Amino acid sequence: MARPPAAANLKRKRKRRRRPKAGKGAAADLPDFFSNLPDDVVLAIANRLPTRLAVTLSVLARRFRHLPSLYSHLDSVRFSGPASPVPLPASQPKLLRRLDIAPPKPIKPSALRHVINAAANHGLSELAVRLHRRVCLPKNVFAIRSLAVLSLNTCSVPPLSAVTCARLRTLKLHRVYIKQVVLTAILSAATGLQTLEMVHCTGLDAGCTVESLTVRSFLFMPNVEQREVTLRAPGLRTITLHTRPKTQKVHLEPSPDVSKVYLHVAKSQEKVLFRMRPFLDAATGLASLTLRGCAVKLLAGEYKDIVKLPITFEGLRILSVSLNFSRESEAVFLVKLLQSCPSLQQLTVSAAENKMTEASFSFADHKKMLAKASCLTNSLLKIKFLGFKSGEYEKDLLVFLLNRTNKLKKIGVQFPASEETTVKWALSVRPAPIERRSTMFNKGYLQLEYT
Repeated sequence: MARPPAAANLKRKRKRRRRPKAGKGAAADLPDFFSNLPDDVVLAIANRLPTRLAVTLSVLARRFRHLPSLYSHLDSVRFSGPASPVPLPASQPKLLRRLDIAPPKPIKPSALRHVINAAANHGLSELAVRLHRRVCLPKNVFAIRSLAVLSLNTCSVPPLSAVTCARLRTLKLHRVYIKQVVLTAILSAATGLQTLEMVHCTGLDAGCTVESLTVRSFLFMPNVEQREVTLRAPGLRTITLHTRPKTQKVHLEPSPDVSKVYLHVAKSQEKVLFRMRPFLDAATGLASLTLRGCAVKLLAGEYKDIVKLPITFEGLRILSVSLNFSRESEAVFLVKLLQSCPSLQQLTVSAAENKMTEASFSFADHKKMLAKASCLTNSLLKIKFLGFKSGEYEKDLLVFLLNRTNKLKKIGVQFPASEETTVKWALSVRPAPIERRSTMFNKGYLQLEYT
C-alpha cells in the first residue's frame, strides 16, 4: 500500500540552507567601516554608551572582547552577596555611577564595607541599599564624598561619628530605623540636599524634627506610632505630608517659595495641635493645593473668624479638597478658597464619608459669597466631583457651577449606583456634545466634554 503524500513529506530530510560565503550576497558588498576603526576611536564611542550596551558591543566580535576592561566608566553595578564581587580593580581608574546592594539573605556590615570602599574610590555618585530589617549599615556609607543620591530601604542606620557627604542631593529613607540625633547630623552635613523622602521610618516615635535650609522637595509619611512632626525648611518648593491617627502635633514653618502642597491629615480621637495658617498665608506662589482627610476641617477652624482669606493665590491653578458637606464651616472654607483663586483652572471636590446624610444649612446662604469668585467665570476649565450624594447642598452646588462657569471644557462626576438618576438630572442643566461613561473605584463615573 502506497504511503500518503503527507506522510512521505514528513520523512523527507530538510535541506539546510548554507550561509553565503565571504564575498557573496548583498551584505558582503557593503564596506565594514566599524571593524577597521582604531581601538581608541571605538573606545571613545563605547564610553558614551550605557554599560549594558557597551558590553553587548563586546559580544559581537572577538576584536571587541577586550574593550570592557578598557572602559573608563561603569553605568551601574549590582552587589547581591560575597559570591558576586564588584569588578573594580584598583589599578584601573574606572568611574562608577551607581551601586545597588540587595543581598537575598542577611549579611554582616563587615561584608559590605570593602565593597563600599572600593566603589568610593571610583567616584561613586548613586548608592541604593536594601537590607533585611534591623541589619545595620556600615558607617562608611556616609563618608563617600562623591555621593549625590542615597536610597536606603529596610535597614538600620548606626550612630555616626562623622558625616562627610556634603555633595548629597537626594536622600530617600524608606522603612529605615534611624534616631533623631543621626538624622540631624546627616541634614547638617548635607549642605546641598534638595530632595528628602522619609516613609515609615522607625526610631522617631517621640517626634521628628526636620530642619534644612536647602531642601526643595519633601515627602513624609510617618510611622504608626509617631506623634509629632516639625518641619523647618524655608526654601521648600514641594511638600507631601501624611499623618497617622496617633499624630498629635504638626508644626510647619512658613516656606514662601512653596508651589505644590499635598496635605493629608488622618482622623484622630485625640486633640490634634495642628496650625497651618502661617504656612498657608506665606505661600504666595502656590500653584497646586491638595487637602485630604481632616485638613479642611482644621483649616476651617483657623480661618473661621475672618470673612475672606488674607492672601490672594494669583498663581493657583489646581485645587483639590475633601470635605464633609454636613459641616457648614468646611463648605464656607471652600467658598473662601474659591474667592482667593482668581486664576483657578482645575477644581476637584471629594465628598467625605459622614453619618449625617443631610446638611442643616442651605446653599442659598453661601450663593452670594460664591458668586464673587471670579475664577468661575474667567478661568475655570475642569471640574471633578467625587463621591456625589443626593443632598440638597451638593445638588445645588453642582447646578450652580454648571450655570456659572463660562469657559468650562470638562466636568466629571463619580457617584454610587443609587445616585445615577440625580446625577443625570443635574448634568442635564448644561448638555454636552460628548458624553463618556465609565467606572472609577467601583463606582459610576459620568463625564461631559464641551467644545
